[in-house]
Amino acid sequence: MSDRVAGVCGAGLMGAGIAQVLATAGHRVLLYDVDEAAAARAPERIETDLDEGVARGKVEQAERDAILSRVSVVDDLTAFAEADVVVEAVAETLSIKRDVFTQLDHICATPALLLSNTSTLSPTEIAEGMEHPDRFVGLHFFNPAQRMKLVEVLPGQATSAHTVARVKQLAVELGKTPVVANEAPGGIVSRLQLLVRNEAIRLVAEGVATAEDIDTAMKLGSGWPMGPMELSDLVGLDIHVNNSDSLADLLDNDAYRPDEYVRRLVDAGHLGRKSGRGFYEYEESASS
Repeated sequence: MSDRVAGVCGAGLMGAGIAQVLATAGHRVLLYDVDEAAAARAPERIETDLDEGVARGKVEQAERDAILSRVSVVDDLTAFAEADVVVEAVAETLSIKRDVFTQLDHICATPALLLSNTSTLSPTEIAEGMEHPDRFVGLHFFNPAQRMKLVEVLPGQATSAHTVARVKQLAVELGKTPVVANEAPGGIVSRLQLLVRNEAIRLVAEGVATAEDIDTAMKLGSGWPMGPMELSDLVGLDIHVNNSDSLADLLDNDAYRPDEYVRRLVDAGHLGRKSGRGFYEYEESASS
């Protein structure tokens, strides 16, 4: 177990999950979000997940209590000055991420690792403006972070080999399996998966097949544990659209451009599981 201090910037669904992963591995976790309400909800989200684990016999009560005791909310990024590693999980917007890391670069001691949970943006572009970009790298967790075993390590052009080695070791310590994709917007999974999800959406829009039949086909015919329509609903259709547009622009490839069908769903407020309706309807919505 580690006795290090970790910071997590961004307390939404992914931020809370990443904080839980770090706390489970023994890190004392400082959690920050510009939205104070979101920051306050994150420990509650972690507690709910752990309580479900206790109920299923997957988590011991003492372990649940210890994990929760390691997570605390802070009200300013400057609290991360004591952190050995900081993971950013804010909106997938280049200007926002750049601003976060420009601040962290000055706040955190130079040995500290600075990691972005980006899924589509260029690590090199995120690190522009940093004085120490050698210690910055993308570390893409998958949703839900506390259960998915894969993480993508995404070095930028200035990322040092030593940083890559440290982050791969950290991933293993967190119980994850790391893969490396060098300077690749979208990494491995998003770059491949978004193409499939967008094509699946086009099949629905064209009336070729229903969402249910597409998901069944991909699960039974391609071995996917979850179909592309189910996965899009889980990720959030608004996030799917944003990530697809981002990759289309970064790669200059309109194959990633989302169909108008899914844009209309987003405009109507049908965002997937978190809103209670997307390609499927859900009894309860989950706040993002």
